[in-house]
Amino acid sequence: MLDAGNRQALTQQLRPPAGFRLVHAVGTTFTLDMTSALSVPLSFVAGSGEQFTNPVAVLTALRKVSDRVDIFCQAGNIRVPQGASDLLALLEPMVHQVSVRGGGLFHPKVWVLEFENDDGERRYRFLCGSRNLTPDTSWDLLVRLDGAPTDTVQPGNTPLQEFLTALCPLASVPPEQSRVNRIHSLADRIATVEWELPEHISLLAFRPLGVQTDPEPESLVSYLRNPQTAAGLNPDPAAAKTIGYKKLVISPFLDDILLGRILDTTRTDKTHVFSRADQLDLIAPNTISNKRFCFRSFDDTITPEMGDDGASTSGDDLTGLHAKAYFCDYGFQTHVLLGSSNATNAGFNKNVEFLVEMRGLKSKIGVDTILTSLEDVPFNDYSGTGGQQRSDDDEMRFHLDSKLREAAARIFLLDAVPEQGPDTSGLYAVTLEHDWTPPARLSATVRLVTLRTPVFEVGGPSEPGASSLRYRNVPLADVTPYLVLSLTDPESELTATAVVQGVLRTDPDGRLDEIVARQLDNPDKLRQFLLLFLSPEDAPPGAGFAGLPWRFGAGYQAGASAGLFETLVTALENPNASEIFSELEPVIQRLVKLNGESDDVLQLHALWSAATEALQMKETPHGL
Repeated sequence: MLDAGNRQALTQQLRPPAGFRLVHAVGTTFTLDMTSALSVPLSFVAGSGEQFTNPVAVLTALRKVSDRVDIFCQAGNIRVPQGASDLLALLEPMVHQVSVRGGGLFHPKVWVLEFENDDGERRYRFLCGSRNLTPDTSWDLLVRLDGAPTDTVQPGNTPLQEFLTALCPLASVPPEQSRVNRIHSLADRIATVEWELPEHISLLAFRPLGVQTDPEPESLVSYLRNPQTAAGLNPDPAAAKTIGYKKLVISPFLDDILLGRILDTTRTDKTHVFSRADQLDLIAPNTISNKRFCFRSFDDTITPEMGDDGASTSGDDLTGLHAKAYFCDYGFQTHVLLGSSNATNAGFNKNVEFLVEMRGLKSKIGVDTILTSLEDVPFNDYSGTGGQQRSDDDEMRFHLDSKLREAAARIFLLDAVPEQGPDTSGLYAVTLEHDWTPPARLSATVRLVTLRTPVFEVGGPSEPGASSLRYRNVPLADVTPYLVLSLTDPESELTATAVVQGVLRTDPDGRLDEIVARQLDNPDKLRQFLLLFLSPEDAPPGAGFAGLPWRFGAGYQAGASAGLFETLVTALENPNASEIFSELEPVIQRLVKLNGESDDVLQLHALWSAATEALQMKETPHGL
């Protein structure tokens, strides 16, 4: 059930089955690292899956699939990238920051994936885990389900279907209607999928929390939400409610309320709790001393995740514990919850979360079996007594993070207009408008994510067109709706910073084309881009289409035209050839304009011109 030595990357789990290509992917995360998000499209393109450090491969994958990928994350939890890559702009259509009403957090970590092959067959995949879309190397758990469509709606899929349709209304910047429609269509198709159950699992149910669906009263998750209204696992209504006689909890964050519910009121064996020492220190002494509990702490207590109350734990991305799991032995069966909810009241009653509830034989997935599988994970007996309080700095970090999320959910409007004056061709003035006032005793600054300077102080709502929030002489490729917002407490000198998604009301024509062209600043990069872009997603670069003779391995050989002629010829057979070639035309023309005297560029341009002419002839009706 749990293999502590199995450390597969998320990108491996996202890859399409052999012979299939991506139709649509919807992912959710609490924290989003923008650089990590850039690598996601690589998972869907054959031959590019390991080229995370190749900007041309990343660029190509983004251009190919970004219109089919949607990622939802908590507003105020988009990390500031170390370097302001041009490619971040290509994330704009696919990343959606969301905010949960009532003070809860958007905390689910799921992926819903749809694939298709050349015969029109579709396959589906569902991933539910505890990992954020960040580069940290923490210990996590993941449930993977693969499935195929049927002719009828499967009732068990209703919670997943409703979860998908609930995402877009949570976005602080509404997604384009075409994306909303695509997500709703995916939700409708998901309703018919029959899933393959994991090994040793006899029953499985989707458990989204914080959206429309309320789980059944007899479910494990219902008991952890409210034992008074839940039925428990005991089928006898006259007997005391219970969720099992031996239990195991794995959670980096916890509180006394949830631990009390897990213990329940019946006579039970030990309840094993695996967590982090710094979080166990915050539990009440009478809970820690309760002999019915057995507490163990993870060796490395530093983790970049935040607790369910939103409090930061550390600014360092070191290995730690992210896994969340609940195992309850009852009779010959074991009931399991895996997903995003920490063992806190907020994790089950306040946040938007997603868990998978499963049931299987105790002999296969019971608590004792799982305890054995955890022997290779660095847990130690917890020797503390609990009862500690958060430090003043921790309380301030919580306050800063909370206020930053509130600010990120506001609307920040940007306008980009051409600069007027000599030597300003291609430069823009970007004006920022907002209605946000920083909290009392905190200072705030804002800048564009693409530029280190200028950094403006924010004192209150901006006046329309105010020059104090105007960025001058911004190159076209640096125009962006992404802002870096910082909140600082002058007394403690603590600062919280995040990327905020604004609205670019006046988006200059050709902005994304300019970003692509700026990346492809020499013939070799352009040739590589064309080879990658024109190759089918489910075939390595230069492999051609099935049934056609062009299958060369010259895609990355030296020379401007190596492998490109064959790739252009096969691309002409693509049903979407006209759209593909029109998208690439501005890139070709810009390179010719900048490097038109280069022999390599002239050779590339000659090949391109011949291909476009052939496409025109193919699309022109012959005869009268």
